[in-house]
This record gives sequence, C-alpha cells and structure tokens, in this order.
Amino acid sequence: MKLLGRTKRARDIRAYLLESIKNSKPSIVADASEKFDVSRQTISRHLAFLTENEWVSSVGHTRNKAYQLGKKRFNTKTYDLRTIKEDIVYRNDFSFIFENTPNDIDAICHYGFTEMLNNAIDHSEGDQVRVDAETDGQTIQVSIHDNGEGIFKHIARIMELDDQRESLLELSKGKLTTDPNNHTGEGIFFTSRAFEEFVIFSGDLSFNHHSEFDHDWLFHMRAQTEGTFVGMRINTNSAISLDRLFDEFSSGPDDYAFDKTVVPVQLALYEGDRLISRSQARRILNRVERFKYVILDFEGVDSIGQAFADEVFRVFSLSHPEIQISSANTSEDVLKMINRAIHNKKQ
Repeated sequence: MKLLGRTKRARDIRAYLLESIKNSKPSIVADASEKFDVSRQTISRHLAFLTENEWVSSVGHTRNKAYQLGKKRFNTKTYDLRTIKEDIVYRNDFSFIFENTPNDIDAICHYGFTEMLNNAIDHSEGDQVRVDAETDGQTIQVSIHDNGEGIFKHIARIMELDDQRESLLELSKGKLTTDPNNHTGEGIFFTSRAFEEFVIFSGDLSFNHHSEFDHDWLFHMRAQTEGTFVGMRINTNSAISLDRLFDEFSSGPDDYAFDKTVVPVQLALYEGDRLISRSQARRILNRVERFKYVILDFEGVDSIGQAFADEVFRVFSLSHPEIQISSANTSEDVLKMINRAIHNKKQ
C-alpha cells in the first residue's frame, strides 16, 4: 500500500508527516513547512488528505488540533544484513504497524516478522534485505526480501539434495535447519501455518501455504526471483492462535515438544512423476525419525506403487516402531496399496 499522491514531492511531504506523527514530534505543521519551504496551509491540506484517507486521525480544532496515526499504516526500509538485529528492527521501525490489533494477531506478526528476518540474517549469505509491512486496519501484510543465495538452493547445497524441489518437501516437514547448533528449524514451519497466506519465492520455485486449504504447494515460476522473498498476510479478525498452533503439533497438553508433523506427499511429485519407487519413499521419510507422529497427507496424489507403499508402511514402520505413521486424504487406490503393505507387515 503506497501513499497516494501524483508527485514525488507530495509523497515525500506526506511520508515526512506520518513519520513525525509516529515519533510524536511537536510542531508538526511548522516543522514540515520549514523543511519543504511551503506554507502552513499547504501542509494542512496534506494532513487533511491523510486524515480523509485514514492514514491519520485528529482531535481538536485549528491550532489546537492533535494528530495520531490512523488505521492505515505502512513502512518500508532496506537494511545491511551484516549489521542488523531482527528484534531491534521490529521494535524501532515496524512495531507501530501492529498496534491496536488483537493480542493473538500481534503475537503472530511479532513471531513471523522476527523469525523470517532472522533467517535472512543468519542463512541468506546476502548483504541486503528489504522489509515492507502495511495494514489497512483489516489486513496485515509483511514481506522480507534478501539478495542472498536463495533458500531452496541453500538447503539443497547444505543437505546435498539432488534437486532444489526437495527443499520444499523438507521445509514442509519442519525441524529443518542448516545450523542445528543455533536454530531448531521450527520458524518457517510454524510461521507458514500462523499466517492465513504464506509464500516463499526463490529462483524459479514458489512454496505456498494457505490456511483455508491447510496444504503446502509447489509452483514453478516463469520469472526468476533473486535471493529469497517471503510474503505473509493475515486478517486482524483471524481466529488463528500461536498457542493452539503449537499445541496442535505436540503430543498433548503436558508435552511442549514439537513432535508431530504433516508431510504433503504431493510435493514429491515432479512433472510426469508417479510415486512408485522405494527411493521416492525414502525421500518422503527423510528426517521423520525426529518426530513421534507422522501424518502423510496424500491430497492430490491419485495412486502409489507397491514398492513405495511397502517401504513406508512395512519396512520403515517395522524398523521404527516408536514412530506412529498414519495417512490422510487417501484415494481409493492409494488406500488399497497402504492396506496391502500393512497386511504384509502383520504376517
């Protein structure tokens, strides 16, 4: 959301006024008039425009009028990744965007903002990041775009994956980190589910999660995205809660461990592929031994091969009895193959 204005000068004046109001500067009209060498009446007209369009609210009349930020708010800044700290950026430059929102929404925005910016600082290997945040009082949008290596390329390189698309599958499982001494690997997993819409663009790949469908999606993009772009959107009346989200992926009310995951199996389906081999099954099961409960979501998967089903539901299950594997959204054909493998395990 950009400030309305036909000329750069008008936009500069209005941006200066908003920044002055945010920082509670006295003598806003006089200072702006002097800075831009225009009359006080001109500044007052800009303030009237901002008030009419809900960027500013005012109380009082004429000379006694006081201004404060309205329900529409935005900020955009570019930082040197080598010198910033995510909590300071949030507190000093962006926390005002999320004021006056319900506590659950404020907590989600704080969590997602700092987690994603920290990822850029610690993992992107870039030197610049642009941060944008805006609200119209009903919807909040945040984006973080670094100029680093690119998240999918970075994961594939560090984890020695054969294909960058495997990075998206690993992200969906959670507990993925290329720096286990300093990170738990939970940030992207929970942030993608805390916001109503979450997207990552990097290279020619896109990772998407939408709360309405509760699925992760892989898209190939025609345009290339330099570095990594993370976008997040949530409505201020959303019913999502971080506490409930954390509880959903733990064993129970007295166990705070992140020990349950949902694996979107369709992310292992590349163009023209069918899930038939044991190697594909092992790719699906990579790192799931870090969880106690694993739900394989077969949404969008019409069929699987005998070897694939056997590797997951017999071979892996027998060698990892401590892990409970279940399936969801299975077609009739997929369920037949799963049941056959389970039957063979019992023999």
